[in-house]
Amino acid sequence: MCACALVVDDDRLLLRLVELNLVKLGIKVHVAASGREALRMVGTVKPDVILLDIMMPMMDGYEVMRHLKSSDETKDIPVVMLTAKTGQHDQERCRELGAVAYITKPFKLEELRGTVARVLEERNADRCGD
Repeated sequence: MCACALVVDDDRLLLRLVELNLVKLGIKVHVAASGREALRMVGTVKPDVILLDIMMPMMDGYEVMRHLKSSDETKDIPVVMLTAKTGQHDQERCRELGAVAYITKPFKLEELRGTVARVLEERNADRCGD
């Protein structure tokens, strides 16, 4: 799989864990420790998928999503929420903002890898017109 992911979380240990597991899938991984950093990076990195935490200082994941989905350059990038928020309301809000999947922390590594692989397969199928 030749793909690129941007992982956004203020927890450096979690960033490293996610990065190591996605690299095992053959995915090139870029990390951002804040929403602002992610928005600066997204134009140059051009990820195929973004994994985004909700609870971050200064700019939360909801605000990052609003920025991503309001830009023609980034609105079609699939976003997977990766968060400790387990409430149904949070999941619904993320889907309304455009998230394609929602993974709650703590998560099983198989769930992470499976979700990202599925999202990338769906993105590839959409690009190829399948």
